[in-house]
Amino acid sequence: MANWLVTVNYAEFDLEAAYEALPQIYWKNSATSEGKGLQINDIVHVYVTQPISKVMYQFKVIGHAENSEYPVAQKAFWSDKKKIESYLGGYSIFEKLNKVDKSTLSFEYFRQENLIPDAPIQGRRTDRDKASNDPIRIFLTHIFNEFKTDSVNTDYPDEAGLENETFPEGAKQTVLVNKYERNPEARAKCIEIYGTRCCVCGLSFEHMYGSFAKDFIHVHHLKSLHTIGEQYEVDPKEDLRPVCPNCHAMLHKTENGLPMTIERLKLLYSVSLRNPLRQTFEE
Repeated sequence: MANWLVTVNYAEFDLEAAYEALPQIYWKNSATSEGKGLQINDIVHVYVTQPISKVMYQFKVIGHAENSEYPVAQKAFWSDKKKIESYLGGYSIFEKLNKVDKSTLSFEYFRQENLIPDAPIQGRRTDRDKASNDPIRIFLTHIFNEFKTDSVNTDYPDEAGLENETFPEGAKQTVLVNKYERNPEARAKCIEIYGTRCCVCGLSFEHMYGSFAKDFIHVHHLKSLHTIGEQYEVDPKEDLRPVCPNCHAMLHKTENGLPMTIERLKLLYSVSLRNPLRQTFEE
């Protein structure tokens, strides 16, 4: 078994949507002979290029396919179908293992920790036949361990998953809105505009807990679900705001049957600061 790092550009292939929609992912792999190319049981990590600039996906190679076996359903996720149709090689079949969003898997972190040279991540890398002190093996081992120790699918989890059929209808609507909140490109742009400090209570996880918490923040969608159509395109500046998990949970509640707003929640929070019963956990 070997570890791999490959790259994807969302503008060319919408892996985020394909990951959610398809049971397996087919990946270009011309060489499948012993010791060459992606082999069965290899672990493949996918780095999403700018503006995301993070390793976000982990797959396991479970098979190979001829060029003619490429799924028609997966072609739909290419922006230019001619690119995939002009490819004449074979494919590896990926089983989905995990999807995360962690600052320790970002290009910025890799550079800070001297895991990579100060140059864009391009092409494919593997630790097959590499010595234990080889820079590529050290780099890929870090990536593998970050996925292995990750106990949740993302650094900004929602309150619940869509698979749970026991939630009341209101809870299901809350989760459906979050598909916009969890869009990596929209999230990244929102944070670029507004930063990672909660726009309700002002909490910065980095300043509160230290550098390991850098970049941790939820992103809240301002529009109600019933106003969003299937073809809706999120506007990070107008539609999204960074919020801490506590404020995010409160924003998905209602007050006297009315949706909670950021302005109303900020008012409630400011009033609570004067409440002598407010627990601050300060010693």
